[in-house]
Amino acid sequence: MFSRLLIGYPSVLQRKPIVLERNVIARSPILLTPFSGDWNIEAGPLKELVDATFNQAGLAREDIDTGAVIITGEAARRDNAQKIAELFSDETGRFVCATAGPTLETIMAAHGSGAVLKSREQGLMLLNIDVGGGTTKVSVIDSGRIRATTALNIGARLVAHDTDECIVRLEKAGRRFLRDLGFNLDFGAMLSGDLKERLAKRMAQALFDAMMTGAEPWRDFHVTTPLGELPPIDGILFSGGVSEYIYGREAARFADLGPYLGRAIRSEAEKRGFNILETGEGIRATVIGASQYTVQLSGETIFIPQSMALPVRNLRVFVASVDWQAPVAQRTAAVVHKTLVERDEEVRGAPFVLAFSTPPFSGYGSVLEMARGIDQALESLPFEDRPVALVFVQNIGQVVGGMLSAKWNMPCVDEVSLSELDFIDVGEVVTGEGFVPVVIKSLAFGV
Repeated sequence: MFSRLLIGYPSVLQRKPIVLERNVIARSPILLTPFSGDWNIEAGPLKELVDATFNQAGLAREDIDTGAVIITGEAARRDNAQKIAELFSDETGRFVCATAGPTLETIMAAHGSGAVLKSREQGLMLLNIDVGGGTTKVSVIDSGRIRATTALNIGARLVAHDTDECIVRLEKAGRRFLRDLGFNLDFGAMLSGDLKERLAKRMAQALFDAMMTGAEPWRDFHVTTPLGELPPIDGILFSGGVSEYIYGREAARFADLGPYLGRAIRSEAEKRGFNILETGEGIRATVIGASQYTVQLSGETIFIPQSMALPVRNLRVFVASVDWQAPVAQRTAAVVHKTLVERDEEVRGAPFVLAFSTPPFSGYGSVLEMARGIDQALESLPFEDRPVALVFVQNIGQVVGGMLSAKWNMPCVDEVSLSELDFIDVGEVVTGEGFVPVVIKSLAFGV
């Protein structure tokens, strides 16, 4: 997708630039992810799609100011996923470049479908269910805030076939669902319409059982942590490729379970009494049309180790929400540890920053206790799970950095507000001024 963004200030009182208007000027056709014989992603067909969309939009590479390349779903699990993302990032402009695990994909789907906006504007408790080819992502949204997410091994292309109805793709979870119905099929076996319908109904039943009761048909059915107890829900919105069938917007078939799964999920939702709401985006909900660049300056209360090489670029943000309730150190350590160990496998090993969301701090002693908690958490984590930098909303970077400096070579930047939809660059310290420019690249969703 290509979009034109109008960025400015919402009022004379709010001096942080935001996206005021977003107009989509071109959308590519939908292309099934091209996999090679070894199930890696093929770059050639993707390049043809990108080139054709540039031509359709009447745009050249140099016309693009900023954007995002995000690899999601089953494609994100392939060995060459990051290389493909970097290829298109290098070629197409100054893009955020990332392979998204299921948690980030769930968050993107909730925003892109319009569920977060609807929940915020109407004060509703909503579910957004994003049903794709390999996984289904669920988010619980309370008055515009995503309270919980999960991803499950349910999707339209867990079992796929050719024009002769012979199985040509069979994922591990697809085999499990088939065995659940008493079938032990393999590649080349016939997949009848009746069996596709039964598979879809079983998937839909398993989806709602897992959401409502936590039941699992097998041990690794959940890709990420289950939702827990579901609160009273005002409505459900669907996104992802299968949602086009749920809402009756698609009639074409793509040699998979899509039409059957769409009907089965809608039927199961209605049978269980859920209110199905219309959605703004379906299959394109996780497609990011543009990346909004904002610049914030971190002031003189930062801590930058002398041995730290700056700038650092395209760092994914993870957020730890910490309060000042006693015991501060233990509570901080627990939150930091939980935030970092629950990151998706797909993003492990890539450099990142840990941002702290806190209320106004209640004194110097509390900040020292917070630093002790951070130290305890980092000590318990392997090297690859430790952040490149720490970012704070309050001006406490110098205090925390000074406490941690004896052990951790880690810059502490402050007075910067971040979310888990952000990527950041931390620039070099401005000579004679003592601050660093922080470029924040926020994934920008249309209304």
